[in-house]
Amino acid sequence: MNCRKLLLTPAFGLFLTVLFSLSLNAQIQRVGTGLSFTSGYEFNGVEVGNPGLKLKTWVTLDKKNNFHIVPTLTAFNRNVFSTGYYTVSNYLFLGDLDAQAVVYWERTLKIVAFAGANVSYMNSVVAQNDPKYPLPEYAPTNTSDRTIGANIGAGLELRMAAQWDMNVSAKYVVSRYSQVILSVEGVYFFKKRRRSFRR
Repeated sequence: MNCRKLLLTPAFGLFLTVLFSLSLNAQIQRVGTGLSFTSGYEFNGVEVGNPGLKLKTWVTLDKKNNFHIVPTLTAFNRNVFSTGYYTVSNYLFLGDLDAQAVVYWERTLKIVAFAGANVSYMNSVVAQNDPKYPLPEYAPTNTSDRTIGANIGAGLELRMAAQWDMNVSAKYVVSRYSQVILSVEGVYFFKKRRRSFRR
């Protein structure tokens, strides 16, 4: 619990500081989609699935494009566990709102750090395989859960073309279902940029 508090405090502190101290002239700069892979955990006795499909956008907060607010939605692949009597299907959905800052940039490479809030929703559905055979007493039941936590992580932004990037990132989700998530994203910019990040 003490370790969790130590991670939650700077994550939320950074998020609030960036959100309220920078200019409010924000605009959506780009949109991205890609795959996420979780280190995983058990819910209702069954692991959650991989990979996850994510949709992400960046709201820029300054003219130099160093600071962003980044909302993300991720839906993970259903994981199915089947026995002779029943099947358990697990679903995982994540919603994130992060403050992101550029910590290093050179030509076509940026290194970013981010922190913020996370909401996780898990749903586990138990189905009878054959109506002739009732569910045994030890079988799990339908259940769901929601939890709020924090993110902290870092990533690489690699410039591929005037309006395209490829991103690689890693983050740690601090919550009741703590996990490590690795992501690969393709990113589209609404406006063309110069040949390199650095002016």
